Amino acid sequence: MTDATLRNELDVASLLALEAGKRILRHLEGQIEVGYKENGEVVTDADREANHIIRKGLSTAFPEDAIYSEETADSPQRLSNSRVWIVDPLDGTSNFIARGDEFSVSIGLSINGKAVLGVVYNPTRDELFAGGVGLGITRNGIAVRVTETGDISQAQISVSKKEQAELVKLNPDLKLVPITGMAYKLSRVAAGQEDGALSKKRRKEWGSCAGVALVLAAGGKATLLDGSDICFNKVEQKQPLSMLAAGARLHPLLLHALKHLLDDIPEKPR
Repeated sequence: MTDATLRNELDVASLLALEAGKRILRHLEGQIEVGYKENGEVVTDADREANHIIRKGLSTAFPEDAIYSEETADSPQRLSNSRVWIVDPLDGTSNFIARGDEFSVSIGLSINGKAVLGVVYNPTRDELFAGGVGLGITRNGIAVRVTETGDISQAQISVSKKEQAELVKLNPDLKLVPITGMAYKLSRVAAGQEDGALSKKRRKEWGSCAGVALVLAAGGKATLLDGSDICFNKVEQKQPLSMLAAGARLHPLLLHALKHLLDDIPEKPR
């Protein structure tokens, strides 16, 4: 794949993320109707409408590609396709329902299991992060990249608001910043707004593919907590371990400082 081809993919995904984000914002103008999936997770009409926009646009532009989205029934056929769009049409639905400003649209492209392109759009803050392998990344059209810090004591690490208190106890030296949504956390790391992002829980592919692609394209590193690569388009929805992303200098230092977290996590699935 050439950079020119990836540029076309990036342009299409960016336009779709913007369109889906605008549709999501319309739902904030009135009452938000909340429903529940079979697994008990919340879902809204905004999730479904954003999903429709993105799926229709991607299938029209790239009819040979598979689409793996949180709001569409999974198909095992995607496993045999080398190119898979991995989509969370509204990452951070609970934050959206609470009328917060940290939810986002996440569109990632995986080729042969590797995250190569990502677009994440936060509609309330009007922040569009877009980038891919060989292209670098931009935030609202301006080139950005990960920070170059190698000082753990000064680094700011974004974490889930639910995990912040627990992680502070495990490592009180870390400067933790609570932010909702893995896609948005990873995007901010890629853009140098925080130095790293950590998730103790196993993350689903939908909310991580685009963000991982952005971090890698911005010169950073994103791995599982044992240092192994993060792979996509697998049978299991969740990654086998927790996840860490940071600039290239900081990442190995954080891995070493956080290795004790692996003791609290069940054995990595095979």
